[in-house]
Amino acid sequence: MKSEFITHLGENKSLILLFAGWGMDATPFHKIKTRCDMAVIWDYEDFDIDTTPFTSYKNIYLFAWSFGIFAATKFIQSHSRLPIIFKMAINGTQFPIDDNRGIPLNIFNATLENLSERSLMKFYHRICGSSTAYRDFIKHLPHRSIISLRKELINIHDAASTFNNHITWDKVVASKNDLIFPFENQLSGWNNYCLSLEINDYGAHYPENLESVINQNIINKDLIKHRFSNSLNSGYEDNAIIQRKIAKSLYDKWVNLIGIKHDASILEIGCGTGLLTRLYTHTSYPSRLVLNDLCNIPTVFLNLNVTEYEFIEKDAEQLTFPCNSFDYIVSASAIQWFENLPGFFNNIHHWLKPGGAIIMSSFGPDNMKEIKEHLKISLNYKSAYWFNNEIKRNFDIVLVSEEHETMLFDSPLQVLRHIQSTGVNSINSGKIPQRAIKQLLNNYEATDGKYPLTYNPIYILAKLK
Repeated sequence: MKSEFITHLGENKSLILLFAGWGMDATPFHKIKTRCDMAVIWDYEDFDIDTTPFTSYKNIYLFAWSFGIFAATKFIQSHSRLPIIFKMAINGTQFPIDDNRGIPLNIFNATLENLSERSLMKFYHRICGSSTAYRDFIKHLPHRSIISLRKELINIHDAASTFNNHITWDKVVASKNDLIFPFENQLSGWNNYCLSLEINDYGAHYPENLESVINQNIINKDLIKHRFSNSLNSGYEDNAIIQRKIAKSLYDKWVNLIGIKHDASILEIGCGTGLLTRLYTHTSYPSRLVLNDLCNIPTVFLNLNVTEYEFIEKDAEQLTFPCNSFDYIVSASAIQWFENLPGFFNNIHHWLKPGGAIIMSSFGPDNMKEIKEHLKISLNYKSAYWFNNEIKRNFDIVLVSEEHETMLFDSPLQVLRHIQSTGVNSINSGKIPQRAIKQLLNNYEATDGKYPLTYNPIYILAKLK
């Protein structure tokens, strides 16, 4: 395998690894712009690669397309120590040559036997789906020899014929109009091997909107900070109805299932305007209170019943504390924005005192499902099942549960305004096309004359082992 950095600023903590399909090099992807460093991997004549340039990163987002999915699967298993926090597959499967789950064998063999410069250009046209997309693609044509491409196909065939160690991917996109990997084969290939499957009704095999796909699936902390800061001055407290309800529910579960001792030391992650903070400080009177948020929260919003506390404006994933610092680490409606949740949970269990506990809420895959349905934009929410499995490594679980809360609005436009005013629209760093907004406004389904927006809170309470 070969690799090339498309973006390499040297100061990013996160890296995007893109595994390209057969017939590619890095050239078609040079135009992609992201906020993270990005490297393209291609050429599967063999599956060896020097990973030294990747080891300095704290988080790696992995995207794989077409035959690159199979190569990426082998890569992930061979380099398990790399901090890969997210895996997304686009238009392909882990079964590259398979009559029911990949490219049918007869088509693969015909491609290999008839491979020539002329057939290669026909292949490029087929992956693009349209003459317009093809004309754009050939402006950035890969520079690969027929000899190399033939070796690549032979090696993929040989490796796939003996491979049976498939893995589960976080997210998969399958295109209905894919002329390379049959759509039905993709659905069969991902059965039981992905956490989330998204169907593209219109796209061809080659993802023209790859830059958008990548950026929509990366946590952008700068964007989160900017939009939540703006929401503080545009009615957040008045519109955070569900967030307030979740904070109260989390507090009640804390009191009833674990209990809050007086004079405790408490760290709150993502305190926001203090919806949860005000509840426990009015009853527990902590001896030490450390509040954290990505944004600078004016004191007027917090309005606490304590005069002494430490506020840390910082990305919570970059916080450090000595071992045995806190009795409780709490967080309401914040950790869904984190890049590396396993790393975060690994950190905080060291910060707790013996007998300490975590009291947190996040959101599950059904959160704002109506928006996802129309705009195809969503955070990659973890499920209650995921939290249960992750947390039990270092904690004794008291409760992991999920609920569904529905807010009703008079119009789809009110739904969008609500999302904007609460700062939870920090998913997409790009501008959403007007046609997509128009489609949402026209097709948003009403129930008894009202337009629903679903919230899917997950509650997590656990004690240190």
